[in-house]
Amino acid sequence: MLVFAVALALALLLTPEAAQPRRIDGVAAAGPAAPTHTAAPKPAPEPAALPEGVPVTEAGNGTWHVVPGTGPDFGTGGELLTYTIEIEDGVDLPGFDHDVDAILADPRGWTGLGAVTFRRLDRPDARPDVRISLTSPGTARRPDLCGYGIPFDSSCRLSRDHRIVLNLARWLRGAHSYDGDLAGYRTYAVNHEMGHALGYGHVGCPATGAPAPVMMQQTFGLSNTYLANLNRAEPGAAVKVRPDGAVCRPNPWPRPATEDPTPTR
Repeated sequence: MLVFAVALALALLLTPEAAQPRRIDGVAAAGPAAPTHTAAPKPAPEPAALPEGVPVTEAGNGTWHVVPGTGPDFGTGGELLTYTIEIEDGVDLPGFDHDVDAILADPRGWTGLGAVTFRRLDRPDARPDVRISLTSPGTARRPDLCGYGIPFDSSCRLSRDHRIVLNLARWLRGAHSYDGDLAGYRTYAVNHEMGHALGYGHVGCPATGAPAPVMMQQTFGLSNTYLANLNRAEPGAAVKVRPDGAVCRPNPWPRPATEDPTPTR
């Protein structure tokens, strides 16, 4: 026992750290760094594509009903243009007619040019100058309506039927050119198609940074070059806009508050 005690004492003297609790100073070292993954930048959306958004009725019944309602004439111009507001059967959108009326009544619109007066009719047997028809995208794509030659949802004006087809998908989701400004886009859509009913055709952007003429195809984009290339899908349409690189700002009015891009027939 004496020999064992002496051996243990010598061991403690020679290895003092073994007999004392270890102290840890400072902070704990960080573990291995987790690998970082830099997300790839999200590609810019196709300018003419329909933005993401609320669900849309893909196809209605292909028939329309006139929405009841009349009111005072809008404007004081010598040309009287009567219109009805219709909604495709199978599509439910309360308030659509009031939005259209408000756009047509605004003095920044076509009445502000002093040449036209709008009058709304609501008789189902009325023979208006223009039928403004809210239409599901599936129905609007029919060859006898707007078609789908340019493979993006759009509205259109049909001279043979005296009809403006307003695309429900665009009404609910707008266009990338308006960057979420749904009220601005709806105003543009009504004024653009009514411009066709008044005899105006498509035009391009006059200069980079200028407000887009209301008769520019702003649903599809604000760049002349982009629109010129897109319109190659429709024979004869590409010559209407020169691919000169000009890019405009969105503008929903024939007469914007600060500048006046004059429409051309």
